[in-house]
Amino acid sequence: MNSWKYIFTKSILEKADKFKGKIDNIEHTPTSIKAIIKSTREFNVELILEEDLFLDVSCSCSAKSHCVHEAIFLKFIDEYPEIVDDHKSYYNKKKSLLNEDTENILKNISKTKLNSFIKKEFKQNPKFKYDFIKYFNNASLIDKKAYEKKLKRIFNNAKGPEFSYGGYYDMRSLAKPLKQFMREDIKRLVNLKEYEFACKLLNDIMDELDNEIYLDDRSFYNAIYYYQDYADILLEEKLSQKNRNKMQGHLGRFNFFGF
Repeated sequence: MNSWKYIFTKSILEKADKFKGKIDNIEHTPTSIKAIIKSTREFNVELILEEDLFLDVSCSCSAKSHCVHEAIFLKFIDEYPEIVDDHKSYYNKKKSLLNEDTENILKNISKTKLNSFIKKEFKQNPKFKYDFIKYFNNASLIDKKAYEKKLKRIFNNAKGPEFSYGGYYDMRSLAKPLKQFMREDIKRLVNLKEYEFACKLLNDIMDELDNEIYLDDRSFYNAIYYYQDYADILLEEKLSQKNRNKMQGHLGRFNFFGF
């Protein structure tokens, strides 16, 4: 079973290690494993699973956060992995909570409740906090210099002995990596909502090729079409006026020359 100890404090884990009571009445349901923790009192615990993936654990005691009884049960499950293996024969994916319509939930949930849930997860689940920061913190999300270096390398590699008339680059050497850059790297930036930077890179490409687009090279025309496709997407988003004007200027030239 995947890691679970991160949701407990150090003192609770130490208490779980010293447990001398009994774990009884193990019961399988289509989505969980239940048991009774017996010491001076009895408490019902339930482990929520998606096949063998740990999702959550709960207890009938009055604790407001994850308690020692839950830690005892999870420790017991780790020591006897055959219990999870047995659970697979009871598991019913159709009854899994993960089948709920999350889109509908997100539409109806209040911002206050969502913020409260996220803050609670930050405290209890460091992996969730890490993934959240990594996804939403632009500074850590992309390496802009790496994209710029890659684009510069593409142009440098196309400086060869076969220079085209009226231009500086060998179009046949340049068209394929440029198409790939737009198809993969620009697409990735658009998916990450890095619209401003994606627009800048596309404009950098066309600024560099100012004297090249008039050349009769079908593979290069195809690369231009990728620019037009992403330009149509980006111009629907919020951009600086400088980048917007430059992109619209390039599109105007393409239309004038029949691209």
